[in-house]
Amino acid sequence: MRSMRSIFKEIARKEGTTVEAVYQNIQEAIDAGFDNPDPAVQAAWSQIPFSGSRPTPEEVISYYALRVAPHNGILQ
Repeated sequence: MRSMRSIFKEIARKEGTTVEAVYQNIQEAIDAGFDNPDPAVQAAWSQIPFSGSRPTPEEVISYYALRVAPHNGILQ
């Protein structure tokens, strides 16, 4: 399995930017969604485990990757 850093690096190369800019853009999108006061949106965020004050790109991507990856032939 590829590391998050290598994925961010490939995105940065394709977009003609830096890994740091890719990471920052993803974090800004997460922050905007995380700060949405809509109860349905907040309910969705409450399903994502994270360790700090808000989810990181790695935590969000890992969560959704596991949700859509087949596990024993069953879609999560």
